[in-house]
Amino acid sequence: MRFLLSYTYHFVVSNSRHGTHSPFVYALAEKVIYNPSFKSASYVDMPDGLTGKFMPLLRNILAFWKLDRLSADLEDHTAPAYWVDGPPISEESILQHLHRGKIIFLHKPYARKHRSLWQNLIADERVVVSINLFYFGILIHRSGQRKEDFLLRYPGI
Repeated sequence: MRFLLSYTYHFVVSNSRHGTHSPFVYALAEKVIYNPSFKSASYVDMPDGLTGKFMPLLRNILAFWKLDRLSADLEDHTAPAYWVDGPPISEESILQHLHRGKIIFLHKPYARKHRSLWQNLIADERVVVSINLFYFGILIHRSGQRKEDFLLRYPGI
């Protein structure tokens, strides 16, 4: 029941690309999220066991940003991006990775186990861009951009 309420809430309050005023996020929405013909030929190394309807979108976002690897291990300091979905993760650990230019993908930001983590992270000034696509959220630190939080609909799910 909570899932359905969260999904309905997200659908009602989220925007399409036309409600997005950041050129960085608009380009992602226009060229990848709302472009069903976008199929990257780039290989992206994904964590073992990562599955879901959102996988093609996740892989396309990583390829669009020219990120060749997504790691589920926050101790792997060589990865350009991280998938967070597991035992309680330290907010400070995530924020340190963001400060080093890494991109964080948080699985199910509306889920009970991640809701407060997501809310605390997007409230932090070190998270400059957050993109909530319901099934996963993206956290980015971008110098020179003002802080913005985006809720986008992903029509393919």
